[in-house]
Formats: sequence, C-alpha cells, structure tokens
Amino acid sequence: MSIENAPSVPRFGGPSELTAEDQERARGLRKMRTLALSLLILATLIFLSTHIFTDNTGVWGFVSRASEAAMIGAIADWFAVTALFRRPLGLPIPHTAIIPRKKDTLGASLSAFVATNFLHAEAVSTKIRSAEVSRRGGEWLSKSANRDFVVDRAAGGLEYVLARINDDSVEALTRNVIIPRLVATRKTPVLAQLLRQIVLDGAHHRLVDLIVAEAYTWLGDNPQVIDEIVHNRAPSWVPDFVNEQLSNRLQREVLGWVADVRDNEYHKARQALDAWLVDLSDDLNSDTPLSDKAEVIINDLLSQSGVVDSVLEIWGSLKQLLRQAIVDPNGEVRGRISELIGEFAQRLQTDSELARKIDNQIATTAGDLAESFGPEIASVISDTIERWDAKEASERIELYVGKDLQYIRINGTVIGALAGLAIHTVIVLLPG
Repeated sequence: MSIENAPSVPRFGGPSELTAEDQERARGLRKMRTLALSLLILATLIFLSTHIFTDNTGVWGFVSRASEAAMIGAIADWFAVTALFRRPLGLPIPHTAIIPRKKDTLGASLSAFVATNFLHAEAVSTKIRSAEVSRRGGEWLSKSANRDFVVDRAAGGLEYVLARINDDSVEALTRNVIIPRLVATRKTPVLAQLLRQIVLDGAHHRLVDLIVAEAYTWLGDNPQVIDEIVHNRAPSWVPDFVNEQLSNRLQREVLGWVADVRDNEYHKARQALDAWLVDLSDDLNSDTPLSDKAEVIINDLLSQSGVVDSVLEIWGSLKQLLRQAIVDPNGEVRGRISELIGEFAQRLQTDSELARKIDNQIATTAGDLAESFGPEIASVISDTIERWDAKEASERIELYVGKDLQYIRINGTVIGALAGLAIHTVIVLLPG
C-alpha cells in the first residue's frame, strides 16, 4: 500500500458524490501530500548522492547529516500522521489506525466535551443575548419581501394541515372519541366552576343588561299583553273601567320596576340573581339530584346524531373561513397579519426595552433547554459516529484535517535537517 494513498469517496449511507467543498478539500490535501512527499524524496536523493559521490567530509558532511536527519524526521512524522487514520504500509503495528479503532470512544468523548463546555445555560444564554436576536429579527421582518415570505410559509403550512384533515376523519374523531369521552366524563363540576367564575368576574352583567333593556322596550311596545292578562283573570262582574285602571297601574309598576333593575346595577333583583347562580354552581358541583339531572340532559344532547352534523358544519365553515382569510393571497386577514408583523418588527428595532425582554426570555429558555437536554442533544454526535463505517469515518475526518496535518510532515523534514546540521556542527567542533 502506498504511503500516499488518497482517501476514497466517503459514503455514510448517503450520496457517493463529494460536495464541491469536499472536492476542494481533497485537492488541497493531495497538493500538501505531494509537497511533503517531494521534500522526503529530495532529502533521500541528497542523502544517497552524498554517500555515493562524496567522502562525506567538509561541507558534504554537513549536507549528508542534514539530509539524513531530514529523511528521518519526514518518515517519523509521516508515520505519526498516517497512524492516526490507518495502519502505515498496512502493517499491524500496535497503537496505529487510532481513529478507526477508537471511533466510538472518540465520538463519546467529543459528545461529552460539547455537552460539558458548550451546551450549558450560561454559554448558550450569553451567546443568544450577544447575538441581539430581536433586533436582527426586526430588521429582517421590516422588509416587505421577508414578511410576505413568512406569511406565505404560514399560509402554506395551514393549507397543508387543512388539506390533510378530511371530513371523514373529523366525523370519526367526533363520533368515536370526543363524544364518548365527554359522555363518560362528569361535566357538571366543570360547568359549576365556569358558572361561579363568571359570577365572580361579573361577566354576565352585560347579558343581564341586554335582557332587561329588551324586556323594558318590549313591555313598553306591547301594553296589550298586561291588558289581556288582567281582563282574562278578572271576575266577569268587575267593570271594564276597573280592569283598565288596574292594567294601566300594573303596567306602570312593572315598567318602573324593570327600569329600576336596568338602571341600578346593585338592585336587589340583580343581587338575588347572582346569589341564585352561586347556589346553582354549588348544586352542580355536588352530587345532587340537580347535577344528576343536568348530566342526563347533557348526555342526551350529546347523543343526538345532529351533534356530529353540527360539528362537521362548523368545521367546514371554519376551513372555508381560514382559506378565505389567510390562505387566499388576497385575503383581508392575510394582509392584516402582514401589517401586524411589520408593526411588531418596527417595535423590535425602536423599543430597546421590549427587544431586551424578548432576548432575555429567548436566552433563558434556550439556556434552560440546553441545561436540561444538553447531553441528549450532544449524543447526536456519538450516535452518528457510531453508525459510520470506521474506514469511511477516518477518511472523512482526514479529508477535513489532513491538509493541516501535512504541515507536521513538512516541519518534521525542515526541523530534522536543521537538527542534523546542529548535531554535526557540535561533533565537528568537539576536540579530538
């Protein structure tokens, strides 16, 4: 086997073709190998010439010893460099072909080194903070072409999801999973907590305002309703004028009471309604006949076939709405999203406090993830190296670092020659 055997094309389970960068590295490696080998050949020729054609005295002694030492240095360093990647001359010399033999161990060591020294919270968070991710992201998003790219990608992702969720899948999920799970789960405690929270937050007040206001308007526009109630329930012997006065008085009292409820947010009727709703939430949250009856009613409603049809109709409307609003290039929401992204990008560039907070949040999150999952992330290195063929892994590594290693051979040749000169000089100068 030649000591200058060039690495074959690495496969690693992928394409057999080298990339343009790899081909350039291979050319550089061959060039440096040729130079190192040429210096060894030159030193050898000089050494042989001085021994054949001279008596190795005088100047020729210096040349001979320099070429001899250069030859030794070149061969020793060739052996050292070659022993990293393969067995020199194919000989089973101990402690050679280090990378192929120790591939997995080196991969594990490299993985541990990366995890320990790079994938920890301080290193990751510091790097992200110094990168000014928010400001640079704002500058990138401030360009309309980049905003359109982001929106296009998001719309494409949404269309991809919508296209792969068909109605049959939604129907099967609703009928076979969601509804049976809802029926099997007790729902009144959730309704009770929701109802209580609504009352505590006063979220129902607007609805009460609307109902009372509509009731006042309807009663004012339909006075005949009270007239009919009075005339229908009054005894036949009561004169009509008495019924009319009674109905007018009753209408005024009812309208006044409804107006008072409408205008006074602390009216007793409102407080009574709030108390009743709280009591209702307590009953729903407990094992009471009311909660049991509510469960039966809800389960009966969920078991109706129309529920699945309603879900499908809602899903179809939602898909159409999303397509028209976001996926459609001329959709109104799509344009608004682009505008909002532009406004946010502007803030990232001008609001340093906001950018700092976002950077800190990103840095903290990334640091926590690196701290928690650093060894698992770094294990990609060792796992990948384990899957590599030993010979091909060695050749790929040599392709990346071999060019620089050839300088060791060149330096060994030069330094060897200088050492040979120095030693021969000392020998000549020694007395006797």
